[in-house]
Amino acid sequence: MRGATTTVGTSVGTAFAAGASAFGTTTIIGTNYTGDFVAVLLGSRGSSLSCQLQYADSSGFTTSGGVGVCQHSDGRLIDIVW
Repeated sequence: MRGATTTVGTSVGTAFAAGASAFGTTTIIGTNYTGDFVAVLLGSRGSSLSCQLQYADSSGFTTSGGVGVCQHSDGRLIDIVW
């Protein structure tokens, strides 16, 4: 995905209860998507499609669909809607 970012953080904590204590750490990972992505599809006979696509929302899931444009290796442009 073009423009995607990932954030990583660490949390550290100690808990005390009834004369006992526990210490722990956790890693937190967050991801942000723009919804833009590029793809190159390779055909079985030497052709290819170079695509610039945009999801309908920024979740990165195809259930909401999207739009884009692909250029075939022979120069044709193909509009994509899913």
